[in-house]
Amino acid sequence: MNSTTYNSSGNWQIEQQCPQCGAPVTLDEADRLFLCGYCRTKLYLASAGHFRYYLPPPPPGPEILFLPYWRLKGLAYRMADLEFQHRFVDTNILALDTAGPSTSLGLRPQVMKLRFVSAKTEGRFLAPGRLPREAAPRFDTDGHPTRLTDQSYIGETVSIIYTPVYLEGDFLYDAILRKLIPDWKKEYRDILLSLPDATPWQVRFVPTLCPHCGWDMDGERDALVMTCRNCDSAWSCNGEEFCPVPFCYLESPAEPFIYLPFWRLTARIEGVPMDSVADLIRLGNLPRVATPALEAAPVHFWSPAFKVNPALFVRWARQMTVFQPEGAAMAILPKVPAHPVTLPLSEAFETIPITMASIAANKRMFLAGLPDMRIRPGESRLVYHPFFLRQNELVHATMGLAVDRRALSLGGFL
Repeated sequence: MNSTTYNSSGNWQIEQQCPQCGAPVTLDEADRLFLCGYCRTKLYLASAGHFRYYLPPPPPGPEILFLPYWRLKGLAYRMADLEFQHRFVDTNILALDTAGPSTSLGLRPQVMKLRFVSAKTEGRFLAPGRLPREAAPRFDTDGHPTRLTDQSYIGETVSIIYTPVYLEGDFLYDAILRKLIPDWKKEYRDILLSLPDATPWQVRFVPTLCPHCGWDMDGERDALVMTCRNCDSAWSCNGEEFCPVPFCYLESPAEPFIYLPFWRLTARIEGVPMDSVADLIRLGNLPRVATPALEAAPVHFWSPAFKVNPALFVRWARQMTVFQPEGAAMAILPKVPAHPVTLPLSEAFETIPITMASIAANKRMFLAGLPDMRIRPGESRLVYHPFFLRQNELVHATMGLAVDRRALSLGGFL
């Protein structure tokens, strides 16, 4: 039987049988489209909560206990000395508040293929004992925790990786290497066995037929928004079914090379006056006059709907929000190719305090009030912006802002 493999260097791989014909398919961890090269089945991968994977132990073996590890991959930001610090985070860390097991899986998930957890997987799966952001690495290196308001994660991939172990007497063994876990003490045994089991979980395969007209929807393998060109609609999956996504594209003075997707957001912000474009002008001490019209104009926050490196991501969010782009918009899909949406709407709303901090002229005053600031998400719209190709750069058709074309391809590894 044929085997279909999709490989993006830097991402982990998952083995999965086609639910239609049983052919083996190897997926990238960022993939949301399941494409079978044997029977041509196309399904969308969905999950209620975080995706769960496991490292398969070699058969035959003793009764297996699966330990949970958080897989964290994304962009991290913090303010230090009134300046932004940012970095790319790619790590896995033990999700249990207990001593004994190794704190990290190391390189093992990169050299072994993972599998989706299912009801048919034999063994006992332990529930994570702490939240992923509690386990996330911090910027500081002196051992002192930073405040949550000082550090934010954007566009992160969060999943659970289970590694197999087994008990032999009072001692814990690695079920893959069949070796004793280093630093294990027999008094840890009862603590480990007393931990709660994970709730049942199963990956869901959702048909990629348009809920409105029944047409086959389009999307890249890692796309979070699927589109239907038959009825000009866009859809995102909530874990069980597709839901409509309001969208439009901005008209261009000439045919662009590509359209890049951005989230346009509104929010109710408590603790900082931010109801109008005039408030934005005052926050950033921008070289514009806060006219009565701008006092009445609602402010929109903008976020790239795709992943790029941390510095470029903040720069685009800041410049788009300061510019407050407008223009003739069409609520149909553009005929020119569009870059896939790879940053979810929920993550886009989390960029608002980062964007505001990057704009604020008085950062000391803004950061002092940040712990008391509350953001209530409002309306959102996916807006496709036109870009021209100029040598190796993509240039916004009206704003003139440029991005290195290679930055988009590198975003696939973030």
